[in-house]
Amino acid sequence: MLKKNSFNQLIANDYLSSAFILLALVFILQSTHALSRVDHLIFDIGQKLHQQAAPADIIIVAIDEASLSILGRWPWARYTHAKLINQLKQDGAAVIGLDIVFSEADTQNKGADDALADAMYAANNVVLPILLESTRVNGQLIETLPLPALANRARDLGRVHAALDEDGIARSFYQYEGIGAPVWQHFSQAVLNVALNQPSKNKFELTSKEENAFSLIQKNQQKISFLGPPGHFSSISYAQVLAGEYAKNTFNKKIVLVGATASGMNDVLSTPVSGLGQPMAGVEFHANVLASIRSNKLIHITPAWFALSILSILALLPLIWMPKISALMGLISALFYFVLVALLAAVLPKVANIWLAPSAALLPILIAYPVWSWRKLESAQRYLDQELAYIKNIMNAPINANTSHSYDSFDDRIEQVRAAAKQLRFLQDDRKEVLAFISHDLRAPLASAMMLLEDGHPLKHKLQKPIAQALSLAEDFLQASRAEMSVSADFKELDLANVAHQSVDDAFESAVKKNIELQREITNGAVWVHGNFGLLQRAMLNLVLNAIKFSPIDATIVIRLVADQTNCVFSVIDNGPGIAKAEQAKLFMRFSRVKGTAESVDGAGLGLYFVHTVAGKHQGSVTVSSELGQATSFSIQLPVMSYQPYDV
Repeated sequence: MLKKNSFNQLIANDYLSSAFILLALVFILQSTHALSRVDHLIFDIGQKLHQQAAPADIIIVAIDEASLSILGRWPWARYTHAKLINQLKQDGAAVIGLDIVFSEADTQNKGADDALADAMYAANNVVLPILLESTRVNGQLIETLPLPALANRARDLGRVHAALDEDGIARSFYQYEGIGAPVWQHFSQAVLNVALNQPSKNKFELTSKEENAFSLIQKNQQKISFLGPPGHFSSISYAQVLAGEYAKNTFNKKIVLVGATASGMNDVLSTPVSGLGQPMAGVEFHANVLASIRSNKLIHITPAWFALSILSILALLPLIWMPKISALMGLISALFYFVLVALLAAVLPKVANIWLAPSAALLPILIAYPVWSWRKLESAQRYLDQELAYIKNIMNAPINANTSHSYDSFDDRIEQVRAAAKQLRFLQDDRKEVLAFISHDLRAPLASAMMLLEDGHPLKHKLQKPIAQALSLAEDFLQASRAEMSVSADFKELDLANVAHQSVDDAFESAVKKNIELQREITNGAVWVHGNFGLLQRAMLNLVLNAIKFSPIDATIVIRLVADQTNCVFSVIDNGPGIAKAEQAKLFMRFSRVKGTAESVDGAGLGLYFVHTVAGKHQGSVTVSSELGQATSFSIQLPVMSYQPYDV
């Protein structure tokens, strides 16, 4: 059989190797973002599952199909936009976010640009967009600003830009962006600043510079907590507003965003909450960003080092409980844990405003069960091979196993173990026969010889001691073997306090011969344990007789039993010569005896081994506390079924 520490080493290696595989996978997936589409899918599910009502004070004035039908083809004259601004200002709009790019002059309508600038100046609450665009496919990025006359009349400016993930879906934005330096705030932030009467005019400190003045610099990426699908925000047609077809004070103290919603105007985005074939208009995307900023619901992306730490812990957690449960429950728990982590990752952005991309942990979680099973199967194969080799060696004979299904080497090992177990059962039966022989055929003649000697046989003084020792040896060997073969299925409920009293009573005659007082400190109550009366009684008696044997004449021996609702401790404390520390480690081994005392020559060294075996069979333990020249205490600790103290 493998030594216990060798087997523990195998278990430790299984833990370490499984943990290493899972951690390596987490690191690779996290660093390469190989499963980023899975992360996007989980994020999108969370956004769709948790929808919220749109704020009543954010209204979209939509350049929709109806408006195009009434006002004509796009682009419209700047006079039209000036009239809209005047209309909204008269109704008391707090801020007007005009998501329309005015980068070129209106050459077809003389004075239209001046009219729009005058309307913006009079309103004093208009925010205009800045567009980051490329001159051609894969060409140089440029910043497209409004006409200077319009930019000077705008209360604030902001960049209209959404960060698209590799699947083309807009889930986030950068708070600051710019060519060469992140100087432009987002359009939604600019609208909110004006609504709060705190326009920034983009006068923030530049915290970074880029050597390449033509590259796009982005800062502070945040994911958006979408409130609902496209069409979720209150909306009114541009043409209706222009015609005054709305209730009075509809826009009073409201945040008004003006933008295109008509199909074909190319101002649409695919978002996590967009349905099939229903992208979200850019102006509504800005409304979601604005609502998230104002309510502090922007979703912060966890730093890479923090994410890696959390994902590593999540991936390793299955290794804590899988070794403690059955194979089927391990599989079920792994699948349940996988779903739980994915669900938590999906709802975390909504409930805690944090995004932790889970895919780098989800795949390791999914394969944690097969990895652990593989490592344990490898360990089991090694263990079976070594055990089979050991069994063959001790049996000194081949194992007669039917291994006809040799295509499966693991089944072959199991079949060999089954055959070995069968042969060992035969050996166990032989052992029982040997014990029966010792019990009857060997002990009986020895006992008869002792009776003859007691009757005054002339050789009494020569034969009595060796025959008594032989009889004692046979009895000790028999009791030790019975203890080894005992099984808990045969145990019954019994009162350990009564067993302790019985043991003291049985030792009374031996104590009287040396004028030793047996002082009882046994709890006044019923200590119910699950055990074998004969084994426990003899184990306790062995400890008391040992104490009598090694104690001087006229000594006092304390027999103590204390208990609570979980454990009990039976102790025997003598006044003998004490036991050296070096000897204590071997006390409970088979055939071990204390050296250096006259009494140590008696006995076979099976008494304390018997006590140790009985304690182990009862899920307990035995300990010794002693020093040379000091009192010695032997204690048996056992689990308790219940403890019922008697009323005094």
